Amino acid sequence: MLKNVNVTVLANGAKVVSAADYDAESVAVGIWVGVGGRYERASQSGVSHFLEHMLFKGTGKRSALEISRAIEGRGGYLNAFTQEESTCYYTRLPYEFLPQAFDVLADMYLNAALKPEDIERERDVIIEEIKMYQDMPQQVVQEKMQEGMFRAHSLGVPLAGKPNTLARMDHDFLARYKAAAYTPAATVFAFAGRLDHGACVACVEKAFGQTHRPRRPLVFKQVDASVGQERLVVIQKDINQVYAAIGFRVFGRHDERRYTLRVLNSLLGENMSSRLFQSVRERSGLCYSIQSSYQLFAETGAFTISGGFDTRRAESALRLTAKELRRVIETKVGVRELKRAKDYLLGTFRLGLEGSGNQMMFLGESMLNYGQVADPEETIEKIGAVTPDDVMRVAEDVFTPERMTVALVVPKSQAQNNDHWHGFVDQVFAKF
Repeated sequence: MLKNVNVTVLANGAKVVSAADYDAESVAVGIWVGVGGRYERASQSGVSHFLEHMLFKGTGKRSALEISRAIEGRGGYLNAFTQEESTCYYTRLPYEFLPQAFDVLADMYLNAALKPEDIERERDVIIEEIKMYQDMPQQVVQEKMQEGMFRAHSLGVPLAGKPNTLARMDHDFLARYKAAAYTPAATVFAFAGRLDHGACVACVEKAFGQTHRPRRPLVFKQVDASVGQERLVVIQKDINQVYAAIGFRVFGRHDERRYTLRVLNSLLGENMSSRLFQSVRERSGLCYSIQSSYQLFAETGAFTISGGFDTRRAESALRLTAKELRRVIETKVGVRELKRAKDYLLGTFRLGLEGSGNQMMFLGESMLNYGQVADPEETIEKIGAVTPDDVMRVAEDVFTPERMTVALVVPKSQAQNNDHWHGFVDQVFAKF
């Protein structure tokens, strides 16, 4: 798995982490910034994602085309993503081009031009992206579930923002936010592949070592009992299926129960062997797809079950889903089924650490979220130690009506109205 892991913290607080594989043909580089959607005030909604787009639009010495050619012209790949608590810019390419790759990423980070004409164009692009998501009911139902689960909180706002907030973002707006958010102390530089850690540190020192921004770090509003939660959100659209997302607000990433939650997710709906897929789709034929997933933030998280159902059989599918949730609470998972779930998790975890790109992602996320590189062997040990009692106990903690938000996107032509769905949810999900 991970080999030759080293960590260096610069005087200004920037962190450099690397994993060297001297037989690899590639190197992956990522610049991780500890800022994302949940750091934004209501008037800033979407700014982290907007800024991510703008860093690709050119610097003082490179155009947008020259940025992409500098990486793709060497057989590499360049991309980025924005999440609730992080933004990452990353590349993977043949190992001999590491200095050039880092120079491109550093130039983007430090010297983004943020030209007004580029901002206007990219604003339109992001608004089209938002419209595209609004035409995808599986995306809408997830967004509405999160909005209901974290009512009037930044975690309930789509990462792309809203057209009315994006309209306010000009050069000065983006530059101020970037200066406040993109600080050395909030940044992790992650490297994996054929490399030398000292050389990586030297690259970072040269570009960022003299960067000192003695600012207060951005902070986000914690999720506590004061953050409300909707029981049911129903949206009507011109579609032919019922799309459902059932979410439960859970604990954060530092809770030791996270290992059991991974096993619970594997049992319920992470793959085609899981209970929900086998029960709702394979044995009953009530849907094409149904799955579960989870996302953990600093102090809170969400466990989600989602699927798309035929309008005439949606209620049957949701009843069967509730039955499977009750079963995992009331009946201990068998030894063989638990072993299959853990074998799946351990296999995917080990395979997920193959390759420089995956390793860089693991290093960067680990350093940003935990302040250190997580030990893969410890993760394997913790998952292996999960017992049937652990699974039952966590399921009982998580699957409670008080923690639940149900979002439905239903056809406009459907006879059932909102009152019907409220009554149905109260009846079927009132008690697990």
